Amino acid sequence: MSWFSHLADTYDRVSGIVGITDEKGDALLPPNHMMSKSDLCVCINIDGRFRDAQKDTIVTIVIPCTEDSSTRAGKVEFPHPLHEQIGYLLMNATKREKYLEQLAQWSAFHPKVAAVQKYIEGGTLADDLQQAGIQPEEKMFVRFSVEAGADDKTPNLWEDAGVSQAWQDYCANAQNGVKTLCYVTGETSPIKTKHPKGINPSANGAKLISCNDETNYTYRGRFTEKTQAYAISEQASHKAHAMLKYLIATQGYKCGTQAVVAWSIEDGKAQADPFASTFALLGLYEEDEVKSESGKLLQAQGEFASDYARRFRNALLGKGYEISGMARRVAVIAVDAATTGRMAVTFYQEMDEREYVERILSWHESCRWWFHSDGREFLSSPSTNRIIAAVYGELRSSDYEKQQRQTREKIQKQARERMLHNIFCGEQINRSWVTAVVNRASNPFSYTKDGTWDREWWENAVNVACALVRTYYANKKEEFEVGIETTCNDRSYLFGRLLAVADKLESHARYLQVGKSDTRPTNAVRYMTMFTSKPLRTWMLIYKQLDPYRQQLNGAEGYQSQIDEITSLFIPAEFSDQPLNGKYLLGYSLQRRVYKKEDVSK
Repeated sequence: MSWFSHLADTYDRVSGIVGITDEKGDALLPPNHMMSKSDLCVCINIDGRFRDAQKDTIVTIVIPCTEDSSTRAGKVEFPHPLHEQIGYLLMNATKREKYLEQLAQWSAFHPKVAAVQKYIEGGTLADDLQQAGIQPEEKMFVRFSVEAGADDKTPNLWEDAGVSQAWQDYCANAQNGVKTLCYVTGETSPIKTKHPKGINPSANGAKLISCNDETNYTYRGRFTEKTQAYAISEQASHKAHAMLKYLIATQGYKCGTQAVVAWSIEDGKAQADPFASTFALLGLYEEDEVKSESGKLLQAQGEFASDYARRFRNALLGKGYEISGMARRVAVIAVDAATTGRMAVTFYQEMDEREYVERILSWHESCRWWFHSDGREFLSSPSTNRIIAAVYGELRSSDYEKQQRQTREKIQKQARERMLHNIFCGEQINRSWVTAVVNRASNPFSYTKDGTWDREWWENAVNVACALVRTYYANKKEEFEVGIETTCNDRSYLFGRLLAVADKLESHARYLQVGKSDTRPTNAVRYMTMFTSKPLRTWMLIYKQLDPYRQQLNGAEGYQSQIDEITSLFIPAEFSDQPLNGKYLLGYSLQRRVYKKEDVSK
């Protein structure tokens, strides 16, 4: 369980932020504490007398808890030690008795806790709330504030570090559980038998560790008692679970019940998003030098391609910062809940920060292609979400039925895990993905909005497909440049270039005819699906249909010259009807890009 011990280590290293709630309401929890939503604040003085009550919008606070109350499921015998529901404070006699019994056991550890005990024992809460214009409800969660005088800077008990420490001191003194060797720390400590739930709020009450039934340990006679199967101390369990919950809340990449976190073991700092596009990744860095490099990247043109790796590296790391100097350890973990009660670690890798960055860089340098945004052209690796959409299709408005959303979510989670293996384990892009993305990009008319073909949407899908195709063949030691290769004689690549020439020739003629860009699909686009399966036969059909457009362009000698030049590169036997592979999209996209650059320069 190295992931478990590393989470506990990180907790120790960032202990200075324990109990401090950030602007979003997240906090790294102290031992024996949990997060809870509260919608009512009751203020008393140090003598236990009522001062005020205020019902407000629900806020999330850090509250003391016991091992049982943190995992309770409506059981009467498990009240929280201090802040609680009104049902425990006045409405249910049995609950109230249990609450006061527990409160009395630790009230001597702090005078403010004693004030709360005195106030609740006085039995005036119901009248006080009604006097304040608040109608008590059983599920209403009360938090307490105690005014101890003019010098008291923290009357709110959920913010008072002294109250939190008093509860931890009480728990330490009251420990009487089984002590044995902790499998995480290697020390003899009290063992935790009930572990926290709610590590990922999106996964409801799912637990990473849940094994309370004796039969789970004695199955087939393997174990005679719990601690033989696993033994995790209370401290180690709290630290690891609290740290993971905080990381997921503050820097996790979530998809339904799945959460992925990449953090530095030494200081808990977030690492570069493994799922982001190059464009988005560079936008995360605020240093002046990085902004400068990022700006250069966004303005990239063809001559920039050969320098892409160096500029991206500088932008990602910061000018003058050498990768070799990165000594921190980085961990990447993915967790998911298969059921409402069980959560599992589905991916875990740890490495040097240098190696983490190198793998991110390697992915972005191999899986990259030309994209457009706001009239600018730039090299970028597509985000994981764009890749998933290109492979499996976009989720349309008519697909929002519950079952379809769940199926889509399941696909996304599996795809994200697969991407982690591609990026950090060096596994090859799945061939089925490449086949699927090429097939989708080869069907242009599946990219329609309100019954109208959307060329920009389709071209984005083609760009994502090109990035995946390029990566797939790079893993097979077949490299393709991100600029046009005029000497490449791969048949699929050449057929793609021919299709791009035909597309441009027809578009050019239409432009001259109507005096503006014609958004209707060309014959090259119309026949694209057929072209991939019968390229020679379809090319002859497309070429014949270019006759009127060539006449309009006075023979289109420039385009015809390019067609002849490309055709001459074919190995004669390969100028055939054998189906094309994804390389044809590389040739098509890059040839189209040549024309776009020529149009801009005119």
